[in-house]
Amino acid sequence: MRIKALLLFLSTYGLAAVAQTPSLIICKGSGVNYREFNTGSSLPSVSWKWSFQGGTPSKSSLREPSVSYPDTGLFLTSCESTFSDSSKNTQTIWVLVIESTFEPIPLRDTAFCGSAISLSLNAGNNFRGAKYHWTSPDVNLTATDTNSRLYKSTQPGTYSVKVYSQCGSISKTIVIKRGTQPAVDLGKDRFVCRNANVLLDAGTGAGFTYLWQPGGETTQTILANIAGDFSVTVTSAEGCKKTDAISLIDSCPPVFYIPNAFTPNDAAPNDVFLPYMEGFTKFSMLILNRWGQVVFKTTDMKTGWDGKYMGKPVPEGVYACRIELMGTDKLRRIENTNITLLR
Repeated sequence: MRIKALLLFLSTYGLAAVAQTPSLIICKGSGVNYREFNTGSSLPSVSWKWSFQGGTPSKSSLREPSVSYPDTGLFLTSCESTFSDSSKNTQTIWVLVIESTFEPIPLRDTAFCGSAISLSLNAGNNFRGAKYHWTSPDVNLTATDTNSRLYKSTQPGTYSVKVYSQCGSISKTIVIKRGTQPAVDLGKDRFVCRNANVLLDAGTGAGFTYLWQPGGETTQTILANIAGDFSVTVTSAEGCKKTDAISLIDSCPPVFYIPNAFTPNDAAPNDVFLPYMEGFTKFSMLILNRWGQVVFKTTDMKTGWDGKYMGKPVPEGVYACRIELMGTDKLRRIENTNITLLR
């Protein structure tokens, strides 16, 4: 009876170990020194035909070839031995090549907002052959929890994870804490009269930042001098947010006055035609000449007509004026009138 055996000598470039199992796990970039020989009463082998899936080289006819594995994966190695009596025998073995370097663990200190916490902690390094171990001095972890790549945290505390394989290890420790939830109260909606200054205060806190609407202010307080809707979002240093809003309702009726003439002669007053308005949120004005041509238009409540068209003074005369207004009382007003331009 002929006894034929395929033995493997594993060398990780300076760290050697004999493996006689039908599978090997090695690190990416490592090499394997293969050895084929017979024991006992078997006849000597005289030639060899090796095939190395995923290896460099991929084939060899040496008795003891050396092969490196540049990529990860599960690869099949086979060797067909030919003996002195011309008989043949083939042996195979699977080689698992795993990552030899670790990615940085994608965890960071985190603050959660609100009363409940549900955070998925991910140790990364999701490759075959990697193992994981979670620990915490503050939270009791179950055996199932400690050996998984993912851990679902429902409690604040300090968490550590170690990712390891036969190629090395990497560890990281983070802290999960409850963030400060800002308390914001702008008060109840209130009635105001136009041009009344109302101080709105979003409250103070260490590291708080502020964003008001509609003005975009970033201060703790603002002075509201017009009726309307105001809101503020306060963000704590840990990223917890709270928003509150208030409506300042104009209790005084809107008023406006439209002059019937002006004198754009570069001598104050009455150089610019602009209605007097209080208690309005939107405004548009068209000025037309006697032929219906628009010589001026605006939607800016602070911009009036200087008596020019395309940069040049227009003649004296009567011009048509159409004004549309939206009041703080939500009522729309339209006024059509004539104005006289005098020079």
